[in-house]
Amino acid sequence: MTAEQLEKIFEETDSKWEGDNAFAGCKILAKYFPDNVIQGANHDVIYGPDTDDLAAVITEEDAKELALLNWHIDTESCCIACFV
Repeated sequence: MTAEQLEKIFEETDSKWEGDNAFAGCKILAKYFPDNVIQGANHDVIYGPDTDDLAAVITEEDAKELALLNWHIDTESCCIACFV
């Protein structure tokens, strides 16, 4: 999948989750990036892998699951992110 396809999935999927969405998303990302799930953090947000890197390996199903968990693409840093 391309980064553009990944962005489209996030744009078209409404979030809906129960429980700890940040942790659940990290578990999905760990399947693809076991040593580097969290790339950085700020006051109330964690940052995951670069969008291009993620798009190259993630399945459409897992991308939709991340979107449902309220993860999003941070366009400033070009990576996936989640408010915590």
